[in-house]
Amino acid sequence: MRKVCLFVALSLVLAVPSFAEDPGKGEPSVPNPGAPEATGGPDGFGYQFIDNNETTGLPPTYSLVDISTTGTALGIGDDEETNVTLPFAFPFYGVGTNMIRVGNNGGLLVGVTTGDLWAGNTCPQPVTSPDAPLIMAFWDDMDDETGNVYWQAFNPCPHPDCDSQCAVFEWYDRPHYSNTGSATFEAILCDNGDILFQYADVVFGDPANMDNGVSATVGIEDEGQNAAYFLPYSCNQAVITDGLAIKYTLGPIIPVELQSFNID
Repeated sequence: MRKVCLFVALSLVLAVPSFAEDPGKGEPSVPNPGAPEATGGPDGFGYQFIDNNETTGLPPTYSLVDISTTGTALGIGDDEETNVTLPFAFPFYGVGTNMIRVGNNGGLLVGVTTGDLWAGNTCPQPVTSPDAPLIMAFWDDMDDETGNVYWQAFNPCPHPDCDSQCAVFEWYDRPHYSNTGSATFEAILCDNGDILFQYADVVFGDPANMDNGVSATVGIEDEGQNAAYFLPYSCNQAVITDGLAIKYTLGPIIPVELQSFNID
């Protein structure tokens, strides 16, 4: 069972001042060694994550909500974004909003109707542009020759980890730039503020440069001026596997009865 020490985790997040820059379209990302923990955080606001590799606590369920035949096809082109309006206010870093800007490059901008999600992911977090709250399910240089990006709202939510309403955003059968392979993954926004990432297929056929998140950023972040409000799961690490589920939440990820603290 993992030891949980929230003070140490928070101080590590607050000590990271660096800001990343756009590597440019088609530029190869530099892989980072190692693998993330199955749990992480909290960040400066209190978000934590847990994935379904964790054997204790409250791990998320992998259960892809496939909306490729029922959802609204957004028809987003290469390096494009479009706006959707949720039927509920989604709370993110303390602000409720129903405005979501969906990017073809595997992420969501929250509470804004303008802004671009760059073709090249940035690593490490935090990033200063786009200057908007970000949910990065699989931020990479995605193409548009196959598949589509879909969204659909549900009440109640069909995913077992959302209690009531939710909105599902699915990048379905999307190739990597330049038209290489395809991937399917999704972000689920629960109306209580929880965020679920579900990965059905993240293998493009290029292990060194594209597969399993080796050129992608996965995580969440508030606006650039709140530099302590960010929590990456991975950054250019080949650790995003088929069947992986990640949950971001302000609620506990380990039940109180299972927590232990090291006190020196």
